Amino acid sequence: MTAPTKRQGANTSAARDVAEYLSTHPGFFNDFPELLVEIEVPHPSGKAVSLVVKQVSVLREQNEQLRKRMHELIEIARQNEELAKRLHQLALTLMDATDPRDIFATLYDNLRRNFRADRVIVKLFANPAFIDTFPGAEFAGKEIREKELFRAIIEKRSPISGRLKRQQQAFLFGEEGDVISSAVIVPLHGRDWGGVLVIGSRDPEKFQESMGVELLANLGEVLSFIIKPWISNK
Repeated sequence: MTAPTKRQGANTSAARDVAEYLSTHPGFFNDFPELLVEIEVPHPSGKAVSLVVKQVSVLREQNEQLRKRMHELIEIARQNEELAKRLHQLALTLMDATDPRDIFATLYDNLRRNFRADRVIVKLFANPAFIDTFPGAEFAGKEIREKELFRAIIEKRSPISGRLKRQQQAFLFGEEGDVISSAVIVPLHGRDWGGVLVIGSRDPEKFQESMGVELLANLGEVLSFIIKPWISNK
């Protein structure tokens, strides 16, 4: 790297002095408005433009960025509203189930059809005898290691989401896991039992770590409430 010459050093020092002066004298251009037009600065077009034109250009770019961000926020709000409506309808449908055998069939079909989920499973950590009551769920009463891996999620009662590593794909979805790229794990819980609802997608961007999961947490609460009476009466 070439060392700066004395002249370059002097220019740098002078530029800093000017910047410092202007920052401590905000009324300078009010006192000398003609300089806003007379002073020209470089422009991406290759032509020098006045400070006024430069400032207008900067403000225009800032406004465009704000406009795009506003549209993004509006779109996110619209999507969340639509998601809330679908989850509310799903909850009502599940609550209408009079036979516990219909619960998981309805849940799986709805999530795949209305939420474009590629894989949906429920794991319940309870007495394996419940399999006669809930044929659509996987029971893992004897799988201590598996239960421990999900314990933190169940106790915290907060879903987690994100991309899946190869080992996680196999653990969550078995032989079909290699095509599932992202997933969300929603806790299920009761007084003496626990479980998880796992929703997977082939799209690696569908379930991201930064996504909001509050609505899916509500689905977990609803599902836990619905299956609670049958588990408690068993």
